[in-house]
Amino acid sequence: MGLIIEGGTGNGYSVAVNADNQLQTSAVTVTKEHKVNHADGQAYSICASLTPAEVTGAALGCFMYIKNTSNTDMIISEMMMYAASAETFSVKLGDSGTPIGGTTTTPSNRNAGSGNVATGTFQTGTDITGLSGGATVFGFTKATGSSERVAPSSTFIVPKNKIATVYVGTGNIAIRFGMGISYHKKHR
Repeated sequence: MGLIIEGGTGNGYSVAVNADNQLQTSAVTVTKEHKVNHADGQAYSICASLTPAEVTGAALGCFMYIKNTSNTDMIISEMMMYAASAETFSVKLGDSGTPIGGTTTTPSNRNAGSGNVATGTFQTGTDITGLSGGATVFGFTKATGSSERVAPSSTFIVPKNKIATVYVGTGNIAIRFGMGISYHKKHR
């Protein structure tokens, strides 16, 4: 006789195995971000609707600046992009310097029952300057018209006191850009 796996609630049920020797289960799967939002109220949206300056030698195309000041890692899990004309978007990690030309914005909590506020410095603007040195970790060319949602499976991780920035490649084009962020610790 083989090993019998029983439920841990004292109901006396044992698990079933099908003809292919596979465990029969019924499970619910949710994303880590959903769990963090529902249980901890630590998921947010940061949005920008603007026309970045034309990208020239002086204007580099930065329209969003995020610095995580939380002791917990910030996770960038998704982005939504719209452009009135074809435009290239890129995300950089590790820029340094002092942002000039941005306006402070407050990310919206994605849990209406949570009073939590995102911890960090968040700015949007048509021409944020004063930054350099980051590495491009994502690039996307958006065609004219419709919105596009992108959710990188690896996500982007921004530890305490690190910076994420978002740039356009052309500028002088009306855009809408949204980013989903959350805060959670490493799990092994």
